[in-house]
Amino acid sequence: MAGLSIFLQCVLALVLVLLALLSAQLATLAVLRYFAPARRLRMPNLPEAALPRVLVQLPVCDEGALAVRVAAAACKLDWPRDRLEIQLLDDGRAENHDALVRAVEQVIPEGINFQILRRGVREGFKAGNLAYGLQRSDAPYVAVFDADFVPPPDFLKRTVPALVADSGLCFVQARWGHANRAKNWLTRAQGHLLDSHFAVEQEARFRAGLPISFNGTAGVWSRAAIDNGGGWTGDTLTEDLDLSMRCVLKGWRAAMVSDLEVPGELPESAAAWRAQQARWTKGHAQVARKLLPPIWSSDLPIWKKTAMSLQMCQFAFYTLAGASAIISLTLMYMGVVYLEAVARLGLAVTALGLCASVSYLYMGQKMLGRERAPFVWQSLLLAIMFPSGLVLANTRATFEAFSNQPIVFTRTPKSGAAYAGSWRGSPEIAAGLLLPIFALAEQAWSLPFFMFAAAGLLSIGGMGAMGWNGARRIALAPTITARESAPQGVPSGD
Repeated sequence: MAGLSIFLQCVLALVLVLLALLSAQLATLAVLRYFAPARRLRMPNLPEAALPRVLVQLPVCDEGALAVRVAAAACKLDWPRDRLEIQLLDDGRAENHDALVRAVEQVIPEGINFQILRRGVREGFKAGNLAYGLQRSDAPYVAVFDADFVPPPDFLKRTVPALVADSGLCFVQARWGHANRAKNWLTRAQGHLLDSHFAVEQEARFRAGLPISFNGTAGVWSRAAIDNGGGWTGDTLTEDLDLSMRCVLKGWRAAMVSDLEVPGELPESAAAWRAQQARWTKGHAQVARKLLPPIWSSDLPIWKKTAMSLQMCQFAFYTLAGASAIISLTLMYMGVVYLEAVARLGLAVTALGLCASVSYLYMGQKMLGRERAPFVWQSLLLAIMFPSGLVLANTRATFEAFSNQPIVFTRTPKSGAAYAGSWRGSPEIAAGLLLPIFALAEQAWSLPFFMFAAAGLLSIGGMGAMGWNGARRIALAPTITARESAPQGVPSGD
């Protein structure tokens, strides 16, 4: 028994060290964002005659009125009409296609080079859809917008010139906004998390010259970079991260335009957010499995290999956190007295993780001038707590990524649509109840260390259970009318 105890504590120490690395990455990025000077992105004021051809791709899949809204917004982009191509790439069900075409045709102005394309199969999911559209255009620059985003009219003029001025850039990424941020406490917490991702993490990487990943939407690509990097591929669920890292391997760089905000919509239910995060986690794990070997066998400098590896391996946090809890509970059940070094390490990693998370999230609000906004501290607390409720789903997603299971793309339900899967919060509720009870029964002093995780599990599980009671299913054939789908401004989120 003593040998097993020592072995488990050694494994726990290793897990804690890995968790410390991920927390240290957040802290380092926050420090870089605060101290690194802003980088001036060359953005020449090109005369209209010098503006290049641009393809705008709008990948949609049974998005209903949102697909029509983004199509109308794309037509309002300030760019010469003879050098602007727009593709609405419909990957949805055949029975919805005709209704979509009729609704879109009512909001497309005369003289716009607008195509509605439907390939008829979903092979490769979004990546396959984008690649299908690229085969039908040779435009040198490609902008991508998901259905729930609304690009401002000056988007292209604030991004494309940077690609023209610097042929070494593979893409320019804008910052996400959140049209429905104030919808509920879950969307407020998500807003905090994504604000920090863009205003702290992505901006810090850009300022420090570290690799940046494309965020799947609200950005413009160089067509040469897409082709040189191997194109869009559907062998992972995060085609954006996959292509970004392949381009880094080819020597390409990327840029952020942090003062350009493109509003989108956040998942409004725990079920939808849980499904989205599981997909992203699984995709990151798939990309890590695919690209870590070629990255470390490449001739890139060691600092860049390390930065790329840490960026791709952020998915491991949930599995490591789950493993830490399981090992700790096992040792408690065995009545083990921790080695002093392991106990000190546990306390240090806990403190580091909490401080790094608070600093990272608060700085995201400060950099955007929102530190005095209503409910900022309540939302920050929830942004730390709610992700704990994703441990079960994201750990499962990680194991699926490494077990060669068929790739299944689970779309995130958009605003006004309920999650149609089978999850109702039961696993999270059970884990959230049992965790503190077990800790209290075995070693009561450990209860505070598990309460935060239990609160996250119970919150996410509880929201899932309550969402099922009054939720309506996603319509099989959403009704689309020109009246409801015509652009009427960004939803208020009230």
